[in-house]
Amino acid sequence: MDIRRNHRDLSPEEKAAFVNAVLTLKNNVNSVLRPGQQSRYDDFVQIHKNSMGRGNPLVPNPHRSPLFYPWHRVLIRQFELALQAAADDPRITLPYWNWQLGGADNPFTSDFMGGNGDNTQNMLVTTGPFSSTQSSFIVSVWDEGFGNAGVRRNLGAAGALPSPETVISALNRTSYWMEPGGWENVSERELHNQVHAWIGGSMMEASSPNDPIFFLHHCYLDLLWERWKKLHPNVPSFTQDDLIHSTLVFHPENEPAPWPQSFTVQQTLVTKDLEYRYEYL
Repeated sequence: MDIRRNHRDLSPEEKAAFVNAVLTLKNNVNSVLRPGQQSRYDDFVQIHKNSMGRGNPLVPNPHRSPLFYPWHRVLIRQFELALQAAADDPRITLPYWNWQLGGADNPFTSDFMGGNGDNTQNMLVTTGPFSSTQSSFIVSVWDEGFGNAGVRRNLGAAGALPSPETVISALNRTSYWMEPGGWENVSERELHNQVHAWIGGSMMEASSPNDPIFFLHHCYLDLLWERWKKLHPNVPSFTQDDLIHSTLVFHPENEPAPWPQSFTVQQTLVTKDLEYRYEYL
């Protein structure tokens, strides 16, 4: 059973192992979707790009939809398993970032996620292990055609990070899906979208997994979904048979499957069925 933890609780050695696994997946593991053209890391960027209606769009689109949480749960779990395989280390798990910036809560450090973009270089990240100027982390999938080879960030230029009060308000919603005030609706709009906007740059694009902070952000959203379910044990996430038994889509029919398994919504509802859980939950 894999146990996910807050990034602030990782030792320097554990952070280094995670970073090295990401770099290995980026540079030393070949693509399943486009062998010889991109890396296995880039496959996850391509999948998400398609899910946002770019490239080769996925149907149904899992964003602004009840499928948002189950779909992203599978995506980041498969990424986590890919990291373990790339590093040949089953101890590596996906950490989460709870959107705080003080002290050890700040992930944007030179030894972990790297810093902000440089405003003299089109907001390119120039520090840390995921800087194209300091390591081999080259962007290969863009929203359209070809673009800049580096990760870009513009921290704080748009909006603000969600406050603890905003998180609590979202968790108190007592319907999973109900426009406009259900848990999924509010949390995607006020928690998920706000963080993408605050980070800016690459995270504002359909190809947002180009920035590894994407996975720490979605790991925390996945944890919050678990907290919401524990707060409302009698409120089901899915009640419609056609949804709960539907198969989540990760590739168009004319492209290879990114992994051998398929997943229904129902198979994603219990984290232990996917062989992971969160510390202190």
